[in-house]
Amino acid sequence: MIKKLNFIVLLIILTIAVSGYELNKKVNAPNGNPFGDKNFVIESGQGVTTIAENLKSNGFLETPFLFKLYVWMKGAESSFVDGDFNLRTDMSIVELINQLHEQQQNKEVTITITEGMSIEDIDEYLAEKIGVLKKNEFIAYCAKYDLKQHLFLIDRPKGKNLEGYLYPDTYRIYKQTTVAEIVEKMLSNFDAKLTDDLRAEIKRQKKTLNEVLTLASIVEKEMYGYENRRVVAGLFQNRLDISMPLQSDATVNFITHKGMERPTLADTKIDNPYNTYKYYGLPPAPICNPSIEAIKATIYQKENDYLYFITTPDNEIIYAKTYEAHLRNVQKYLN
Repeated sequence: MIKKLNFIVLLIILTIAVSGYELNKKVNAPNGNPFGDKNFVIESGQGVTTIAENLKSNGFLETPFLFKLYVWMKGAESSFVDGDFNLRTDMSIVELINQLHEQQQNKEVTITITEGMSIEDIDEYLAEKIGVLKKNEFIAYCAKYDLKQHLFLIDRPKGKNLEGYLYPDTYRIYKQTTVAEIVEKMLSNFDAKLTDDLRAEIKRQKKTLNEVLTLASIVEKEMYGYENRRVVAGLFQNRLDISMPLQSDATVNFITHKGMERPTLADTKIDNPYNTYKYYGLPPAPICNPSIEAIKATIYQKENDYLYFITTPDNEIIYAKTYEAHLRNVQKYLN
């Protein structure tokens, strides 16, 4: 009985070995279509079965089943990304898969980081819309980044991430890029956009870059247009100069993630250093990544006597020098 079982086991092993040998032979055999180079397209969301059938219909392989089986054995079901590929029609299945993966790694995509996006916004965009990173990967990397790798990060508060220093712009990246490569592109771009004249003016004003970026991030969220932003930056500076709370709704939204035009009374009482209704002065660090326009408007802010402003439903900016005048404006334009 034991000898019979051993024979059966040996027979199974030999069968698997022969099957494996035959499979390896077949997936390495050239495809019998010497047509030449052809373009092949993988659409977004297509799975291995659809890709295999399309490869057959376009003359790249004869047996979709072998293609799917080999992909399954390699655990590469989720390794295909959409795009255009230039492939030879006489390649083996192994060569075909290797070519798809190799060309994927060299595919470029365009990403657009818009002004005012936060690190969390960027993380969601890169992970869910573009699909080049895993969710929370960007957030985690920016949190642990060595702030001394770039000189302009030296005055960054200890324990803070890269919020405010990731320059919003359009970038070309490889689909198989790393989070480190993306962050370095954004930081290097910021370094280039912050000209020597801007740095000299910040130094002349005896401010730190972190202070400027923090206020600029608030201006970015609170106001539109360069000249309007210059006025609002001056208005916020007036508040800072007299130790008056900034009372920026944008800083409360940064805490709550609600994105409300007017935070609730309860929200304005949240105990958080970023709550400029409760805490005086600037928050500890930027609340978003501001545009160069907001940064320049903050550096070259326009001096004025205003302490209050509102934005009407028609996007008109109404300023006030006193609280009484501000209340009248609220009553007239917002109620």
